[in-house]
Amino acid sequence: MATFIRWTFWLLSFIPSTWAVAIGRGFARVMIFCNVDSHRISKINVDHCFVDKSAAERKQIVFNSLAQTALLPIEFAHLLHRPIEQLMSRINTVQGEDLLREAWAEGNGVLMLMPHFGCWEFMSLYLGSDYSVSALYTPPNLAALEPTILRARERQGATLFPTSAAGLRGLVRGMKAGHVVVLLPDQVPTGETGGIMSKFFDREALTMSLAKRIAKVGKPKIIMACAWREIDTKGINYNISFELPEAGISSQEDEIYAAALNNSVQKIVEKDFAQYQWSYKRFRRLGLDKEDIYRRQ
Repeated sequence: MATFIRWTFWLLSFIPSTWAVAIGRGFARVMIFCNVDSHRISKINVDHCFVDKSAAERKQIVFNSLAQTALLPIEFAHLLHRPIEQLMSRINTVQGEDLLREAWAEGNGVLMLMPHFGCWEFMSLYLGSDYSVSALYTPPNLAALEPTILRARERQGATLFPTSAAGLRGLVRGMKAGHVVVLLPDQVPTGETGGIMSKFFDREALTMSLAKRIAKVGKPKIIMACAWREIDTKGINYNISFELPEAGISSQEDEIYAAALNNSVQKIVEKDFAQYQWSYKRFRRLGLDKEDIYRRQ
């Protein structure tokens, strides 16, 4: 299986980005027609968050989001096999680079919060050229896929740790060493003490407390980051952004911290609703007394 996966990504790496866009839109139509889980969950999330938009507008967001998400395997193959110089040439703009460089120069580490928006995989390639990076990853359900994922994300020197107790200890070591520590702040936490209930797009969402705990290791600067696509007739290029989160993210009060975190993520999502991964079950684990919006009727 591992050999098959390696060959699959190698073959995908030859697909031009102009073709990838058309392929993504085609896959989106198939997912909608077959009502696969990605479509069903995306529709639930978009309907849940955008009650003020028309049915046609919500339908368009779902289609565009699925088409963008379908690009990820091809983008991942490019990140794995294309020359680094070629990949870096796809960067159109970098906003807030001075913010990151100043934070890095302080030597206290940087806590970078990067939501499921755009091509977040691209960021490890960009950061690895100039910064020491430590990041968590969730091991895939298909174990044979794990070595390929790690090889792509560590290509520029990033250090990846699994979401386990040992992995968290590794992340803390990275922060103490002054690394750029990357977290995906919109992941739904597990365990009874892993999260705080707060609003995301005006809907209750279990919000990770991990970022708050990691921020207590030393005195890191907290930065929001994203890499989002710019698609035109020439294919796919990328814009990269670094920006400060809402000030409340440093609060000792759980509710103020969580609200600031979600508002900061929402600000990024509002750059382009279609580039957020709406197929992720963001509104799960709300408690036994709350409705499970993902339950099949």
